[in-house]
Amino acid sequence: MKKLPVYLSLALTLAGLASCEKEIEEVAQPSAQAADAQAQQTPQQLLTSSQWHLTDLKTTSKPAGATDAVTVSIFGQLKPTMRDNLTQFAADGRYILDEGATKLNPAMAQQKAGSYKLSDDAKTLTVTLPDLERVYSVEEISATQLRLKLTTGPADNAVSYESTFAH
Repeated sequence: MKKLPVYLSLALTLAGLASCEKEIEEVAQPSAQAADAQAQQTPQQLLTSSQWHLTDLKTTSKPAGATDAVTVSIFGQLKPTMRDNLTQFAADGRYILDEGATKLNPAMAQQKAGSYKLSDDAKTLTVTLPDLERVYSVEEISATQLRLKLTTGPADNAVSYESTFAH
């Protein structure tokens, strides 16, 4: 008779564990469906899905006399007025750079508008603003991250800037 409560407790514990496994499976399935939905999106759809904000900026260069290139993150050196900027790629080809919550100069326009073109193979992104045009190589584009690389200068003295964005 004294063993009955022990057996009942053990049976309830096992039933509770079995139900936890079922919940874990149910939670795992939606994330797999979300991954399938992301896999079905085109690079253009991923690019235009939402506004992007800068999360890292790295520079890579080869100092004079050095044998290897050096990569340094300069994101921490950016002013807060630059780190809160938002970038949007509209489906109709418009490029919008928003100054975010803080601006360096309050008299500046809140937004700069231009255009962009993502290549058919999604390997290059050309951004055109009224005063400049830049051609970036697309290092990564996903539902949560965008990495663009801009290289300037001759091959032996080239400097690369890799911008990482997130939603």
